[in-house]
Amino acid sequence: MDNKRIRDFVLEDHVTGFFSVRRKVVREFTRGKFITLELGDSSGRIAGVIWSPDQFSLVELAEGMVVKMQGVVGEYNNKLQLSVERIRLAEDDEYTLEDIMPHSAQSLEQRRARILALADRIENNYIKSLTDSFLKDEEYLDAFLHAAAGKLWHHACIGGLAEHSANVAELALGVAANYDFLNKDYLIFGGLFHDAGKIAQYSTDIVIDYTTEGRLVGHICIVDRWISERAAKIESFPDSLLTELRHIILSHHGELEYASPVVPQMPEAFVLYYCDEIDSKMGAIDRIRERQGETGWSEYVKLLNRYLYFGDTPEE
Repeated sequence: MDNKRIRDFVLEDHVTGFFSVRRKVVREFTRGKFITLELGDSSGRIAGVIWSPDQFSLVELAEGMVVKMQGVVGEYNNKLQLSVERIRLAEDDEYTLEDIMPHSAQSLEQRRARILALADRIENNYIKSLTDSFLKDEEYLDAFLHAAAGKLWHHACIGGLAEHSANVAELALGVAANYDFLNKDYLIFGGLFHDAGKIAQYSTDIVIDYTTEGRLVGHICIVDRWISERAAKIESFPDSLLTELRHIILSHHGELEYASPVVPQMPEAFVLYYCDEIDSKMGAIDRIRERQGETGWSEYVKLLNRYLYFGDTPEE
């Protein structure tokens, strides 16, 4: 079954396709060496094993490569595993990024329209100028619209950052509809930029992975620097306003133990934190739901410390 997506694999499928190599480990057993892999495409991930590796597999094959592979879908520890029979490096013209990398279900233009529509709702001239300094920078906007919001957990796909950011801003505005004292401009700005540092935190060439700056500095500190630098170029930008905007961004992880430099201490910071929690959790749960087949119980989810239930199969 050529070009079948990973999420559609079933036991005993014979598959041929293009996959990214997410992980490679050379192991030893009584008959010599074998290789375990984690392979990916636009639909998901699967474990792989090469029982009789050749020179290419042992020496040249590396994480981050795209390969053409033939194999048979088997099972190990109650999970599907691809037993690799043939493998080679893929040529650049044999696949597209859309084949290899997961992408947002929303189109590029949909993501762009949502972000710009939210920015247009900002009324404070200083916040609008600061927002425009980012969004009218075509290089920044293109990177923002294509970036991922996570490596594995939530919105871990091309375009996931813009989708997640718009979701958080819209959720926050929904909350503000019930609380007149909330500053909507702060909520929009926080929604649009709380995770913007992930543009630099993750690389998205073939697989989503951390950059050196992403690991050593982190997305919160990265975007805080960007905001401060751009605000400094806007004439008479109020120091107090900048401090409050920075606080909303710096506190959005909610707790110090979750890598938040500070905890929320403004009403808008609380709203942003909880809306970010809602959308990140729902993004992750939706991914698990799809992988589960949209019904029944999931496997144990370590990051949530629980199983998830998606209901019975609907009756006809």
